[in-house]
Amino acid sequence: MPRLIHLNGPSRVGKSTLARRYANEHPGTLALDLDVLAGLIGGWKEDFSAALETARGHGREMAVRHLRAGFDVILPQLVTVHDRDPDPAFEQAAGTAGATYVQVALMVDDVEHLRRLHGKRPATEVEARVQAALVDPGSDLVDKIRGHLNEYLARRPDAIRLDTSELGEDATYQSLLNELNAP
Repeated sequence: MPRLIHLNGPSRVGKSTLARRYANEHPGTLALDLDVLAGLIGGWKEDFSAALETARGHGREMAVRHLRAGFDVILPQLVTVHDRDPDPAFEQAAGTAGATYVQVALMVDDVEHLRRLHGKRPATEVEARVQAALVDPGSDLVDKIRGHLNEYLARRPDAIRLDTSELGEDATYQSLLNELNAP
């Protein structure tokens, strides 16, 4: 049975990197990065939130179509209590397609998270814009995201929590595979 694998977690924890790697090693899997899709929508620079909402709608449709074709979808997307269209819509999309929904929260301690934030080298214009907002010394955005994510996960006891604080990319990926393959 195909799965919609939702990689949740704070910004710059490695969700997109793991999603691309998973898709590369699992033929037919769609790595559905909504930030990339949002960057393809005209006007995203002026209103990223609106572009992301549109991308989420398109993403759900793409996910259903891909899952119905019998293939996995891996979705690297931060979802918190303050999202206007939270992930139950993707969970419902999985159900509509007759697929299984699995949420994995990639967690990281505060010190390691800040190290990763400041070490990130954006690969796209969208990543650069997000990066600038996250490392702005006058902003409390990172703390807000952490709090909102923790509040969201408190309501999602079935989400798999994977602490990546002391793990490199290879070890994190192996832990992800272990969780996804567990009975």
